[in-house]
Amino acid sequence: MNIVEPSSEEIAHPHGTLALRVRYLASPKPYVEPRAQLNETLATLKPKALHFFGLKEGEADGGRKEYAFSAQGVIQSNQEATLGHLAQGKRELELKLLEQFIQG
Repeated sequence: MNIVEPSSEEIAHPHGTLALRVRYLASPKPYVEPRAQLNETLATLKPKALHFFGLKEGEADGGRKEYAFSAQGVIQSNQEATLGHLAQGKRELELKLLEQFIQG
């Protein structure tokens, strides 16, 4: 008989989900996912959020537009970070989607 001990994330979130809200300054309506998976990464969330807000990364006006997430005021550069990790044991997570224009 194998006994599997639940992880700390599973104890804090028994269903493996959290309430996610992504805000984008130019939009009055946030992207909301009431049951986002704790193991979802920022890399898999980004295309969904960009689609929701009608945004695209790429060449624009002689430069490049890129978007990044911010959690608790810190820009998240690790796209493999999971929502569960960023939530730090809480049942809710709010991210901000930031637009960056890179001239080059």
